Amino acid sequence: MFDFFKQIPVYIKISTNKIEITNLKTGETVSKTAMDAFSTSRIVVSSFINADSLIRSLLQELGLARQQLKVVIQQVESVEGGLADIEKRALRDLGEQAGGAHVILIEHTKILNSGEALSYLEMK
Repeated sequence: MFDFFKQIPVYIKISTNKIEITNLKTGETVSKTAMDAFSTSRIVVSSFINADSLIRSLLQELGLARQQLKVVIQQVESVEGGLADIEKRALRDLGEQAGGAHVILIEHTKILNSGEALSYLEMK
Protein backbone atom coordinates (compact mmCIF):
# COMPACT_ATOMS: atom_id res chain seq x y z
CA MET A 1 0.00 0.00 0.00
CA PHE A 2 2.77 2.45 0.92
CA ASP A 3 5.40 1.28 -1.60
CA PHE A 4 5.75 4.92 -2.65
CA PHE A 5 7.51 5.66 0.64
CA LYS A 6 9.82 2.63 0.59
CA GLN A 7 13.50 3.23 0.12
CA ILE A 8 14.98 1.36 -2.83
CA PRO A 9 18.31 -0.38 -2.13
CA VAL A 10 21.13 0.37 -4.58
CA TYR A 11 24.81 -0.54 -4.78
CA ILE A 12 27.11 2.07 -6.33
CA LYS A 13 30.61 1.01 -7.40
CA ILE A 14 33.07 3.75 -8.31
CA SER A 15 36.34 3.26 -10.16
CA THR A 16 38.53 5.53 -12.27
CA ASN A 17 36.11 7.53 -14.44
CA LYS A 18 33.52 4.73 -14.32
CA ILE A 19 30.43 4.14 -12.19
CA GLU A 20 28.19 1.09 -11.95
CA ILE A 21 24.86 1.07 -10.13
CA THR A 22 22.78 -1.99 -9.27
CA ASN A 23 19.17 -1.83 -8.15
CA LEU A 24 19.33 -4.46 -5.40
CA LYS A 25 15.56 -4.92 -5.51
CA THR A 26 15.39 -5.90 -9.20
CA GLY A 27 19.00 -6.88 -9.93
CA GLU A 28 19.16 -4.46 -12.87
CA THR A 29 22.62 -2.96 -13.39
CA VAL A 30 23.83 -0.04 -15.48
CA SER A 31 27.35 1.31 -15.86
CA LYS A 32 29.00 4.05 -17.81
CA THR A 33 32.44 5.52 -18.35
CA ALA A 34 32.49 9.27 -17.78
CA MET A 35 32.66 11.56 -20.78
CA ASP A 36 33.65 14.34 -18.38
CA ALA A 37 36.42 12.82 -16.26
CA PHE A 38 35.98 12.83 -12.51
CA SER A 39 39.25 11.02 -11.67
CA THR A 40 42.92 11.96 -11.78
CA SER A 41 46.05 9.84 -11.41
CA ARG A 42 46.06 10.65 -7.67
CA ILE A 43 42.41 10.37 -6.66
CA VAL A 44 39.38 8.49 -7.95
CA VAL A 45 36.81 11.19 -7.15
CA SER A 46 38.59 14.45 -7.84
CA SER A 47 35.61 16.20 -9.49
CA PHE A 48 32.55 15.79 -7.30
CA ILE A 49 30.30 17.56 -9.80
CA ASN A 50 31.22 15.23 -12.69
CA ALA A 51 30.83 12.10 -10.54
CA ASP A 52 27.49 13.33 -9.19
CA SER A 53 26.25 14.08 -12.70
CA LEU A 54 27.14 10.57 -13.90
CA ILE A 55 25.42 8.96 -10.89
CA ARG A 56 22.26 10.99 -11.55
CA SER A 57 22.33 9.97 -15.22
CA LEU A 58 22.62 6.28 -14.31
CA LEU A 59 19.84 6.52 -11.74
CA GLN A 60 17.64 8.06 -14.42
CA GLU A 61 18.42 5.10 -16.72
CA LEU A 62 17.33 2.77 -13.92
CA GLY A 63 14.14 4.77 -13.38
CA LEU A 64 15.28 5.72 -9.89
CA ALA A 65 15.78 9.47 -10.30
CA ARG A 66 14.23 11.40 -7.42
CA GLN A 67 13.50 8.22 -5.48
CA GLN A 68 14.41 7.76 -1.86
CA LEU A 69 17.25 5.23 -1.73
CA LYS A 70 19.25 3.10 0.64
CA VAL A 71 22.78 3.24 -0.74
CA VAL A 72 25.80 0.98 -0.43
CA ILE A 73 28.68 2.88 -2.02
CA GLN A 74 32.18 1.57 -2.67
CA GLN A 75 35.33 2.84 -4.31
CA VAL A 76 36.63 -0.38 -5.86
CA GLU A 77 40.21 0.69 -6.60
CA SER A 78 43.00 2.90 -5.27
CA VAL A 79 42.31 2.35 -1.59
CA GLU A 80 45.79 1.18 -0.58
CA GLY A 81 46.34 2.15 3.03
CA GLY A 82 42.65 2.98 3.39
CA LEU A 83 40.54 5.85 2.24
CA ALA A 84 41.44 9.34 3.42
CA ASP A 85 38.80 11.18 5.42
CA ILE A 86 38.16 13.52 2.51
CA GLU A 87 37.57 10.53 0.18
CA LYS A 88 35.13 9.01 2.68
CA ARG A 89 33.28 12.31 2.90
CA ALA A 90 33.08 12.65 -0.89
CA LEU A 91 31.71 9.11 -1.28
CA ARG A 92 29.12 9.59 1.48
CA ASP A 93 28.07 12.92 -0.01
CA LEU A 94 27.71 11.33 -3.45
CA GLY A 95 25.43 8.70 -1.92
CA GLU A 96 23.35 11.32 -0.15
CA GLN A 97 23.11 13.57 -3.23
CA ALA A 98 21.90 10.53 -5.19
CA GLY A 99 18.89 10.33 -2.87
CA GLY A 100 20.32 8.09 -0.18
CA ALA A 101 18.47 8.45 3.10
CA HIS A 102 20.85 5.79 4.45
CA VAL A 103 24.37 5.55 3.03
CA ILE A 104 26.74 2.71 3.89
CA LEU A 105 30.36 3.19 2.83
CA ILE A 106 32.37 0.05 2.08
CA GLU A 107 36.07 0.71 2.67
CA HIS A 108 37.63 -2.31 0.93
CA THR A 109 37.91 -3.28 -2.74
CA LYS A 110 36.31 -6.74 -2.64
CA ILE A 111 33.27 -6.37 -4.87
CA LEU A 112 30.10 -7.47 -3.11
CA ASN A 113 27.40 -9.68 -4.54
CA SER A 114 23.82 -8.47 -4.19
CA GLY A 115 23.19 -10.50 -1.04
CA GLU A 116 26.29 -9.11 0.67
CA ALA A 117 25.35 -5.54 -0.28
CA LEU A 118 21.83 -6.04 1.09
CA SER A 119 23.21 -7.48 4.33
CA TYR A 120 25.20 -4.26 4.90
CA LEU A 121 21.97 -2.29 4.56
CA GLU A 122 20.17 -4.57 7.00
CA MET A 123 22.89 -4.00 9.63
CA LYS A 124 22.12 -0.28 9.71
